Amino acid sequence: MFVPLRVEDATVDRLPVVSIAIAGLCAVVFALTWLLPSNPMGASNQSLGEIVRYYGEHPYLELQEGFVQDFLSPRAQQKLDAMHQQPPASLDAPTRELEQRHLDSLVEDFRAEANGSSMRRFSLLPARGVLQPGWLTSMFLHFGWMHILGNLFFFYLVGPLLEDLWGRSFFAGFYMAGGFIAAVAHFAMDPHSAVPMAGASGAIAACMGAFTFRCAARKVRIGYWFAWVIRGTFLVPAWAWGGFWFLCEVLSFALHLSGGVAVMAHIGGFLFGFGVAVALQKSGYEARKLSPAVSQKTVWTQHQGTDAARAALASGDKLGAANGYREVLKQQPLDREAAVGLAAIDGDLTRALPLLESLLAKGDLAQAWEIVAELGAVFDPEQVPDRVAWRLAGRAESAQYGAGDLPERLFAAMGRRRGPLAPKALLHAATLSLAGGRLEDARRHLAAALELPAIDPELRRQLDAFAAQLDPGPPPISAPPAHASPGAVRILACRLVRLAEDALHLESAAGQQRKLEFGRLAGVAAGMVKTDQGVAILTDLILSFGQDGQSAAAIRIAGAQLGLSGLFPGVPPKDAYAKFLGHVLARMPGEPLPSREALTKGDYPRFQSIAALNAAFYGRARQ
Repeated sequence: MFVPLRVEDATVDRLPVVSIAIAGLCAVVFALTWLLPSNPMGASNQSLGEIVRYYGEHPYLELQEGFVQDFLSPRAQQKLDAMHQQPPASLDAPTRELEQRHLDSLVEDFRAEANGSSMRRFSLLPARGVLQPGWLTSMFLHFGWMHILGNLFFFYLVGPLLEDLWGRSFFAGFYMAGGFIAAVAHFAMDPHSAVPMAGASGAIAACMGAFTFRCAARKVRIGYWFAWVIRGTFLVPAWAWGGFWFLCEVLSFALHLSGGVAVMAHIGGFLFGFGVAVALQKSGYEARKLSPAVSQKTVWTQHQGTDAARAALASGDKLGAANGYREVLKQQPLDREAAVGLAAIDGDLTRALPLLESLLAKGDLAQAWEIVAELGAVFDPEQVPDRVAWRLAGRAESAQYGAGDLPERLFAAMGRRRGPLAPKALLHAATLSLAGGRLEDARRHLAAALELPAIDPELRRQLDAFAAQLDPGPPPISAPPAHASPGAVRILACRLVRLAEDALHLESAAGQQRKLEFGRLAGVAAGMVKTDQGVAILTDLILSFGQDGQSAAAIRIAGAQLGLSGLFPGVPPKDAYAKFLGHVLARMPGEPLPSREALTKGDYPRFQSIAALNAAFYGRARQ
């Protein structure tokens, strides 16, 4: 037995909202129409059996034509036709009329029960004709657990990938159109069928067809097992998997092996989806319209207001740049470049505080300290609220992010504000001073803490113990600098100003420009990291991997700071990034991460946080 398990390395740049909504709607409708009703199909087999039994005992009666067409399959109709006989000569007219009325009442009761079922009312029933809601509603109904789970699993394999490639709006329209065309194909096969058709498989078949062409080069992992003894997995190209599935459907239809499955809906849906994917590529519509529209929704490209702000800065118009960044923050309150840029222009740290608070709330200390480094002189510890200062400086690992003496300064500023956390903050400041060999600073912080009123008794004991430790005058502690922690990395965030043949021209958030020759690079790294806006591509220009107790050092450029649309006009962002990276790889002598082959193929590793990326690229093993 062969079963598809997953599409290998299937990742998306944004949450597949439409796919999740479709699956959720199918689940809700399934619960309402199949799980909750005691008899989902309305009429029971017992009622139908009663009609057949009575007709078998009285084969000279007439079954209502509407009942035969609406509820009986062609094979059942043939059997009843074969049973029909002429009335016996001894049967009088009043008796026959009474028997006919009884049969009609059985049929009417059955019809009323059946038509009261939501499953039957909203399924596609070709015998009803063209005017019926089932054209669209049928694609959200399912006949049992195996039906819905099988359909949604296949949809999970291909739906989110197409949504990521084509965008949410287009994919939603494509899915609905695919389901409709599949229903038309089923209807055209037998317009007089009385068998209800329902399920998302027609629309999913359209997704399968599109996936088979649009993602032909992807690999699908197939699992197999025989008698539960021989089992394993193997990879096949997406075109082979989709083509084999389609061939099986065609053979099932040709050999009449469908077993009640609406195979023609699958065939029609698949051909529609395949045709749409071919048309989008051959016409160039995907490259001209869909890909740029999708790129604008991700962090591969920057907001239009960012472009305007950069242009204003280049011309010396700080007011125009500030207005541009404000427009960005209205729509994307946590945009990194806009928040840091506006804070630098206004000299106001509060512009960047929402971004810092968001990162700290998620535990992303690495990126928070990167923001602090970008802010430079604007980051004044005296203006940092206690809740931010405590989270930023209160973690022991803050030292490895190149924080320098900022944690101590943040704690000291909290002490001067004399808030609820002031005693603890000053004790932390004194501890950091002592660890750095600054005995007088440690005593000064301790004295300030002891002067505070209403200190908690336990904290008072800790302060007294620290004071006793200072009295003998311990020898200065020769501690390594904060940035020299094993596995640490010093990061300077920049944006790309110009890509030259021999160098990269960069600019920091503080406005300082520098030229970085390719020959100075110890390596280059690229990785994808989740952010509030989606998935960001980060490029590290590695200056040093660290040695002799020193930390690694790198210049980091986020995807939105590359200006890909200006570097390679008209090229889709992902392809433009590949061109940029290829330019760097061809000229740098150092080591690419994760490997030259991976970066050349566009296989960028994905990480849940910047801290995870830093650990992977600059961990102890590389020191």
